Amino acid sequence: MRLSAELLGPEYSMSWNTLESGLKLFFSREVRGAAGEDLVEKQNAEIGLMPVVAGEPAAYGYEAEDRHFVRAFLGKEAPRLTFRDGYEVVQLLMTAYQSAELGRTLQFPPAALAGFVPAVARGTWRP
Repeated sequence: MRLSAELLGPEYSMSWNTLESGLKLFFSREVRGAAGEDLVEKQNAEIGLMPVVAGEPAAYGYEAEDRHFVRAFLGKEAPRLTFRDGYEVVQLLMTAYQSAELGRTLQFPPAALAGFVPAVARGTWRP
């Protein structure tokens, strides 16, 4: 996952990218070892420049997310996302699948959404 942003103005600019860290690692073709036993996980290559996110939980917000859930489970704060939020996300995704299968725009939520099963889930989708 990469988080990045750029801000450009008449007298200033700023940019950041979570894949640009103080640590950079390069593997040449001469590195020997079994595939998948590299020092860097979640990479889609075995050689070349490998970005390393030194503090992944902090960079991607997992620490804050975990802290929030612990506080919510302890009853110290209300959850920021609820079951209802998750339900609406699923409705949105199912509507997108249904729209793609029908080849047309649908009103949200469509009337027949409750019984809809996407072709992928039915095992009939062919790319």
